[in-house]
Formats: sequence, C-alpha cells, structure tokens
Amino acid sequence: MIKDKLQNYSKVEWPEKVYIQTDKSHYATNDSIWFTAYLVNGITHLKSTKSAVLYAELINDQDSIVSKRKLYINDVSVQGDFKIGKDWKKGKYVIRAYTNYMRNADSDYFFEKVIDIWSQNTKETLDSIKIIEAFEASIILEKPDLNFYPEGGYLIENVTCKVAIKIKNESYSKIPLSGHITDNDGTIISEFSTLDYGLGVFNITPQPNKTYYANLDLNGSEYKYQLPEALAFGYGLNINNKDNHLLVEVKSTTEQGLAGSYLMLHQRGEILFDKLETETKTNYFLRLATDALQDGVAHLTLFNYEGKPVCERLVFIENPNNKATIKIEKDKNLLGAKEKISLKLTTEDAKGSNLPSYLSMSVRDINAIPHNNRSKNIKMWLLLNSDLRGDIGDPSYFFSVNADYKSRYLLDLVMMTNGWRRFTWQNLLYGKNDINTFPIEKGITISGTTKLLKPPNSATPAFTTLTFYGDQIVERPVKKSNAVGKFSFGPFVFYDSIQTIIQSRLTDITSEKAREVLIFLDEAAPSPKVARNNHINNENQNSDILKVSEYGSAINFQYNQSSQKLDEVLIIGNKKSERKAEMEDISKFDDPSYRLDIESDESLSKQTVISLLARLPGVSFMGGRPRRISIRGSGSNPLIFLDDVAVTLDYLAEINANQISFIDLYKGANAAIYSNSKDGVIVIYTRRGSSTSSRRAKRKPGVINYSAQGFYTAMEFYSPKYSSETNQNTKTDIRTTLHWEPKIRITRQNQTQEISFFTCDIKGDYIIEIEGISDSGIPLYQTSTFSVE
Repeated sequence: MIKDKLQNYSKVEWPEKVYIQTDKSHYATNDSIWFTAYLVNGITHLKSTKSAVLYAELINDQDSIVSKRKLYINDVSVQGDFKIGKDWKKGKYVIRAYTNYMRNADSDYFFEKVIDIWSQNTKETLDSIKIIEAFEASIILEKPDLNFYPEGGYLIENVTCKVAIKIKNESYSKIPLSGHITDNDGTIISEFSTLDYGLGVFNITPQPNKTYYANLDLNGSEYKYQLPEALAFGYGLNINNKDNHLLVEVKSTTEQGLAGSYLMLHQRGEILFDKLETETKTNYFLRLATDALQDGVAHLTLFNYEGKPVCERLVFIENPNNKATIKIEKDKNLLGAKEKISLKLTTEDAKGSNLPSYLSMSVRDINAIPHNNRSKNIKMWLLLNSDLRGDIGDPSYFFSVNADYKSRYLLDLVMMTNGWRRFTWQNLLYGKNDINTFPIEKGITISGTTKLLKPPNSATPAFTTLTFYGDQIVERPVKKSNAVGKFSFGPFVFYDSIQTIIQSRLTDITSEKAREVLIFLDEAAPSPKVARNNHINNENQNSDILKVSEYGSAINFQYNQSSQKLDEVLIIGNKKSERKAEMEDISKFDDPSYRLDIESDESLSKQTVISLLARLPGVSFMGGRPRRISIRGSGSNPLIFLDDVAVTLDYLAEINANQISFIDLYKGANAAIYSNSKDGVIVIYTRRGSSTSSRRAKRKPGVINYSAQGFYTAMEFYSPKYSSETNQNTKTDIRTTLHWEPKIRITRQNQTQEISFFTCDIKGDYIIEIEGISDSGIPLYQTSTFSVE
C-alpha cells in the first residue's frame, strides 16, 4: 500500500511548482517590476501538463494585495509586470505566485519573493532603517532558540545517535556559540559549537533513567535546554552522504528486530530504491549509488512491520552528471555610454552537448542594485527551498562553484534540521481522497446560473448561448443549463477584455416569448488569504536598501540638474482637438457619418437616450411594440451597439443619458465598413468609469452583456537604440535595469541566441543574470559582468 500511495502521488496527484525571476530586487516608486514566471511539474521539474493559468500578486507590508495578474502559460514560462504607484508606501513587498490547483494544498507551497520598494527621500528611508535596526538590536537580548534533531527522528537508549542543532533566532544564527551536554547528575557528556547559519552537531549514547541537557554560556548568562527523552526501544537510521554513494545503516532494538520493516528512498515522490526485510536481524548496511539520480532532496523512510513510519532522514543529491551551464559570450567587456553590446547565449549539458531550454535575462547596474546572494534563484528554489520546511539561510552558499567540504557538511545539517514540506506520511497513507476544491484551469471559464424571472426566482434549466464581440463575432453553441440552473462555457483563451453577451430562453433560444429568465454570473474566486511567512522579512539586507536609496537619490539629483538646463518649451493645448482624439481612441472606427458628443454638452445629458438618438440626422422612430427605428437612406433595421456590444432598442430605455459619452452614426458605405450592414449602424459609447458595461449593469430578462476580463498582456520593456549621431541629442539615460529579456528559447535547431542592447549614461559595473530551465527539467543559473566607462 505504501508504494502504491507514493506512486499515485508522483504519477497522478503530483504537485506543481512556480518560480518567478524579477529584473531586480529593489525598486523605487513609479518604477515597473518586470518578471518571468516558470511553472513546472513538482516531481520531474518538466513542463506542467496540468494548469495553463497562473496568478501573480503583489502584496504590500500590510498584507494587502495591491496588484494582481492572471496569466496564460502555454509552455513552461510566461512574462508579466507590475506598475508601482507614485504614492505607494516604501517597505518590503511580496510577489506571490500560484495556480488554482495549488490552492488545494497549503499556501506555504506558493512561491513568494520579497522585493524592496524604497523612497526617493533618502532621509525617510534612513529613518525607517534605523527603527528596524534598533528593533533587531533589542532581540539579541532574547534567549537563543536552540532546537535538537536526532538523526532518524528519535534518541534510543544504548544506541549512539548523531544530533543536529539549530538556533532559529536570525540574530544568533550568524554568531558562533559553544556549549556542553550534561546529564541529570551534572556530568559533562559532550561538547558542541555552532557554525554558520546557527547549525551544529554532537554525538550521544543515551543511558536508561538519564535526562540530558544542553548548556550555553552567553554574555554572562547561562541557558539550559532539555534534550528529547530517549526511547527504551526503537529504530535507528544513520546516513553518510559520501562522494557518489549513500552509506546507510538501519538498526532496531525492538523485540522483533527489523523483520517486516520496509526501507524506501524517494526523490520528490519518485521511488528510487526500496527494501523489505524478512529476517529477524538488529541491523544491516547498504551502499546506494547516486550517480544515476537527479539533483535535489532525497528522502529515506523506514516503516515498521505495521507499515508505520518510524525513521526519516533527508539527503541532498548533487550529481556531476546533471551539471548544466549557460555560456555567455560578450563581444566587449568594456564599453562607453550608450554603446551597443551583443551577447551570444548557449546552454550545454555535462557532456558539452546543446541543451534545449527556456531562459530569461536581466541586466542591471550593480551599484544601484547590489547582487544579493541571499536572493532566491531558480536552481536554489526548485532543488532546495521549495521542498523543505522553514528558512534556508543563504542557499546560494551551497550552490557556489567553490563549494567545498564545509559547505557540503553544512548542507547535510540543513537536511537534518528541515523536514520535507510536500507531504507527511500520515496524510499520504491515511488522508481522505477528497475531490479537489479548486480545479485545474486550462483557460477562462464563464459560468453562472439561470433562474426564473418571477417569484420565487428558483433555479431553472434554460437554453443558453454565449457570444463574443471582438474583431470577429464568435457565438458558442447553445447549451442547456442543468437541473439546478448551472451553465458553463470554456475554457477560452483571450487577452485583456472582450465584450460578451449571454442569452437564455426557457424553450427555444430564438423565442422572444421565453425570456422569463434571469442570468447570474459566477464571481471569480477571491485570492487566497495572505499569510506572509515570517522568515521572508529578513531576505534582503537593510544596508542594501540604504545603498540603493542613496545611490538612486544621487543619480536623480544629477539628472534633475541636467534637466533644468533645457530650454523653456511652451505647450499650447487645444481642448477640442484633445476631445476629438479621445473619442477616436475609444471608437472602433474613426470616420462615422455623424458623431454626437454628449459629454461635451451637459444639456444633452439631461435628455433620454431615445431623444438623443432622435437628434441624429435621418433617424426616425416608428410606433408599436416593440418600438422600431429607421435611418433615412439606409433601412429600418439598423444595428445598435453599446460599447461595441449589440443591444436592442428596448435595452437602451434602461440606460441614463448621463452615462453616455458620445454616439456614432454610420450610414451607407461607412456602415458596411463597420459591420457589413446595409441598414446602418448606431454605436453608443458610455463614459469611462460608467458601470453600464460591467457585470453590475442593468440587464433585460434573458440577456446579459458585460466586458469579460481576459488574460493580462505584459507590457514591452523599452530598450532604446542609439547611434553616434543621436547620442548627443538625447536626454540623460539613467536606467538601473539596462535590459530585460523575458523569454529566450534555445532549441535543437537554434542552439545560439544573440541578444543586443545599448548601455546608458551611468558609469560602473553591470551584472547579467540569466535563469531558466531545460526541457529535461534541469534548472539553470548564470551570471556575468561588464563595465561602462
């Protein structure tokens, strides 16, 4: 059963992982945040075949969502951006990203990244940093939070066990501490000391009827901590991660020994090795090769004869055969201001062969945005942070090209002190197989309920159709809502917004007599509750923020000084021409036969919409029910559109004239251009901000029209192009993000991608930071530098 459950998890119920690269980590108000989001299978790190919809949110330090993007992702990555408002408060913001499917698990599995938004006012930033530093200085007086992690999970009497220790206080994690282990008689058993990140280890062989304590002497104060009590009988698991092998010792002091025990090694849910012990023995040894495994966290679990997990141990696999690199070839290492630089990018595996990949690249000023090793990159996140509970201090240290014995030793202590976050055996083996509350999204689904118009307004089946009005009118086939009135169309893929109309009838969809139906659209699910992880607040350093603020202020002062030297320019605006341009920007076509501007003449807004239509040349009305309209020289059945959505004349009776901005009339050839109509076209545009075209607009029985919100379309990063002739005539260029390339594709056919851009006027050093993932699921990260003089 254990094996079957885990295989179902890895093959069917596998999780998704999201990672986001941003162009930098520090921003100023009124800046733009450029990002690329990667979505992968959480087991294999290959392209996810589940979700095609990704949500990215920007959250302020009051845990309020200030901006949200809904993105369509049809391969492994998608680009996006956030615009920072001029009046936003400075502070630590969080970018959170997830799929709807990921919401079925804990929000701890969402991707989160801290960014700093700083004020242009250096004094304001400095004051806030001083407050933070004063608070941080005060917590050094707190008692160190010392925690103990026996290898395998438990101390057992008369069995030597390795115990990892970790100090969780951020302030103490950088200060080496030392102490000793004593028993309840005060006898010193062992000594210990902490290394980087507050990690340490000691060995102990617990004796029966003994209690053990860890003792720390710090600043003249003595702190005492009781170790976990030892079990009289139990199971032990000892791992030595050496070179390309795992040396494993399994032991038991129980009456039945290891008979019936089951040892399993898995990596992100993929089973790598398992062993069922049939003999009654007290211990055995294994030597497991790791040269065929993928990089990342591996998980050894020992189950007893009852199938209950009794020992666990994490190890980190780093296989040289999985090594992959991004090669950055620059045509120059030293450039002048506003000079062109060209890069050639290739990706290679351990054998030097081309490695098809998706990449994204940021080029930024190192002085303005210091390169912070504590910031996540895709390799750290996918292989380490995303699979472990708690904070991993400075994960870049463990992935350095200069990694040595000490870094590997500390990484093994990280494995002992951070549990695996993706599941617990209790939930996997005994949890209920409930249907996921949040379904997998492949696109935009438009759904709702049909109810009877007359009391008691109960839900009712009805024939329903949906029509999109864009460049082309697209009508979806008629569907019948179910017994409780539910209907659903989609999934669709469209961007920005599109005018949409939904119609329902009790019987025939074309019958006007069967419109006794009300249509209620389902509201989009609200964003998950914000539960900011406390550890992310320490991800960026205050010294970096201050440096960025001071540097930005100096550069802006320099720029403002040069700006004041510009000649005075007198700008004369023409209000009438501005209004004309505004209407032309809103209207679908620029040359109507006649245009009535209501917004510019407030007296018109006091009339009815019907009287406004009567003011159009050649328009007349005919009595009777339903009321009819005709256009002289065209026909008696003109098309009527409200914000480019087709409506009936009766529908307009419910619209207030003060909601109308202007009306366009198309006759003859002009009408044919608009909609291929011979009877003329009337297009009514509401004032911007009016709720007429929103979901909350008044609706006729059996019909609803609104602006359906599509996927967000990312802005294009502005990258100027200079020449020797134009350099002297352009204003000072002070970009801190020199270039942003959100999507770079390396394929078997196109093995090299060449990217070029221009430097700016700021002299100094620049960093090229490239992240991505190969088609085979290997995360990639590389940096390079160049200088501008």
